[in-house]
Amino acid sequence: MPGKGDLVAPVTGLILIGFSIYIFLWSLQLMVNRDVPSSLLAALIGFVSLSGGVTMIRTWSLSRYASPKEAEEKKEEK
Repeated sequence: MPGKGDLVAPVTGLILIGFSIYIFLWSLQLMVNRDVPSSLLAALIGFVSLSGGVTMIRTWSLSRYASPKEAEEKKEEK
């Protein structure tokens, strides 16, 4: 069973991904209204938050896969 601290990174990553989708939709609305500088800034913020969310989830999954605690347990079993 994962601890509470173990779920912070993936939940934060999912929140960032949801935020980026919201910002992308807002950027599209700004493009429809022909507000070019604001739409480009919103798209940039969306890409940065999407990148941050994906990176957090990827780092969390890699740390779960290659955690030193589990590696020591596997060595002890052999």
